[in-house]
Amino acid sequence: MNLLKTTLMASVAFAAAASVTVAQAEEEGFLGGEVSANVAMVSDYRFRGVSLSDEDFALQGGLDYAHESGFYVGAWSSSLASSNAFGELELDLYAGYAGEIEGISFDIGGLLYAFPTGDHSAQTDYFEAYASVGVDLGVASATVGLAYAFSNDATSNQDNVYIYADVEGEIPDTPVTLTAHLGFEDGAFGNNKLDWSLGASVSYSNLDFGVAYVDTDQAGNNFDAAVIFSIGASF
Repeated sequence: MNLLKTTLMASVAFAAAASVTVAQAEEEGFLGGEVSANVAMVSDYRFRGVSLSDEDFALQGGLDYAHESGFYVGAWSSSLASSNAFGELELDLYAGYAGEIEGISFDIGGLLYAFPTGDHSAQTDYFEAYASVGVDLGVASATVGLAYAFSNDATSNQDNVYIYADVEGEIPDTPVTLTAHLGFEDGAFGNNKLDWSLGASVSYSNLDFGVAYVDTDQAGNNFDAAVIFSIGASF
């Protein structure tokens, strides 16, 4: 059975199980917090402007637990373009703390990028620390953030820095949300690389539909501009 079909079946089963779990969490207050889940299909998996699915479809899903104190843990996964080193699957495991002080939101945590179906003799997994702050501007919200990957064998013994800014706002009297993103990366995974995107999304009948234009200032396959379509659901 190919990866796309396997992942799709797993995503459907995952969504069904997660919806039951979330319903129980809402009724009982699961360990003082809430459980949520998400599944999506995208026409191209772009990570910081670069296609990791070889400009092909990808299936994705995640599960999160957020405690009322602000601490959270979660896992997210996506199908990848098949390769010997990375395999066909990315699995992200993360934990952090989010809160708000005098109208300014913040989020700080750590994330492990793992590739469980890849060559286990290859060094591919790496850890990244992240932090961001956000503010509500009334008509829109803005977020600026920083992610830092520590030097190890998987990063060719280089560190990596990613700085970004996001803006999001709803069009009044419509279900449409507009987003804009600008990022800068330097180190193991980028050489003074810029990426940017403009997108729009709308929710209908418990489904989220999105479209985005994504591009970078780098040349080469998987770096070029693309229009990405997505459909997803959250539980």
